[in-house]
Amino acid sequence: MEDKSIIADKLDDLEELLLPRRRTLLTWWLKIFSYFFLFAGIAAVGLYPLMFLMGNDYRVALYGLESSDRSSFITLAVVVLFLLKGAAAYGLLLEKDWAIEVGLVDAAVGILVCLFVGLYTMFGTGSYIASFRLELVLLIIYLIKLLKIQAIWKKSPAGYK
Repeated sequence: MEDKSIIADKLDDLEELLLPRRRTLLTWWLKIFSYFFLFAGIAAVGLYPLMFLMGNDYRVALYGLESSDRSSFITLAVVVLFLLKGAAAYGLLLEKDWAIEVGLVDAAVGILVCLFVGLYTMFGTGSYIASFRLELVLLIIYLIKLLKIQAIWKKSPAGYK
């Protein structure tokens, strides 16, 4: 009886050794974008309060949302989106357990914002010409990649604890 539990423990250890490390599940382009958005998220945390302290207005834009007024809702929304992207990037690069879930939320929110901006441009401004956003294609690819690696991410060991 005890031999069976020892064998089962050894098989579990062997299975864990055969699983790839989480970082190897990330493609090269996902790593590059993650580093970019990690730094952008850090910059957003630092620059947004500085905009108020220094009295400067900076132009911020993401997914078609653009603003140069530090006190506008759009600026706050863009900063929050950069923070969400930074959190997802941090989790993915440091192989956190919650990284895929935050990444999926990030991708879904990004897709919704892109669709909203496109539809608003089309119907809200009266142009009736759909604007194509390249970000939408990249976000869909990002979402598909995260969905593909989600199951194995949960089983794989993290390199950092």
